[in-house]
Amino acid sequence: MTALLSIRDLTIDYAGHVQAVRGANLDVHLGEAVGLVGESGSGKSTLASAITGLLPIGARILGGDIAFKNESVTSGRKQAQQILRGDEIAMVFQDPMTAFNPVLTIGDQLVDFQSRMPGKAREKYARAVAMLARVGIPDPALRANSYPHEMSGGMRQRAAIAAALLVNPSLLIADEPTTALDVTMEAQIIHLFRELRQDYGGGILIVTHHLGVVAELCDRVYVMYRGEVVEEGAVDDIFHEPRHPYTRALLACDPARLHERAGYLPVITDAERATFMQARPR
Repeated sequence: MTALLSIRDLTIDYAGHVQAVRGANLDVHLGEAVGLVGESGSGKSTLASAITGLLPIGARILGGDIAFKNESVTSGRKQAQQILRGDEIAMVFQDPMTAFNPVLTIGDQLVDFQSRMPGKAREKYARAVAMLARVGIPDPALRANSYPHEMSGGMRQRAAIAAALLVNPSLLIADEPTTALDVTMEAQIIHLFRELRQDYGGGILIVTHHLGVVAELCDRVYVMYRGEVVEEGAVDDIFHEPRHPYTRALLACDPARLHERAGYLPVITDAERATFMQARPR
């Protein structure tokens, strides 16, 4: 099966000093949810930003290729990348506090997100209200007239998901979609993504350090360490039979795996990290 998104040997650096991503390979197919996990600073968000053409100033792609529907994204023109990002690829960012313009209502911004879609403004507004209802926001017509600061973090994250889904993307990228939320809101967002999977036919890439999110939502998972993809496989295989030592250490640090009360949280030691660099990616 041809991959919807195919990344091959991608290398990205910052200002010529730090290689944030080194030789990364990743595939996402239609209808599947793929997780990308690793510690903070492992290169996950940089990789996601490269897919959407939103790398920060100072970052550059040194080698490799990103292909979407068999067309290279990295070698394309900026205008073509912008159209692709708006029509085919949508992203839910990790901070719902800054995902929206603070001086415009949520409804007006959701209409703006549909700028390249057919229909009159009132039709787009009605579509936006319907999508707010679809992602579980109560009184969607009222909330469409709200400003971002008038909504809770959970509501803003739901609105961000609604904004991404309004353009019917083939690929939805969620970058740490539950990081800024409390435990209750996190559970609701996970439940929302699980529901969306049932009637959303595109591919989903979930970037997270939260292993529970991956276990709940994903079919396959890629594990990143210091800019490299060190292991890839089905979620059940990764969780029950991890092959790379970093994956085993990462899973061992999950508090959910503690079966007895302890006065400390497990961490990855420096001695363990020395062995990771000697292990081959799997």
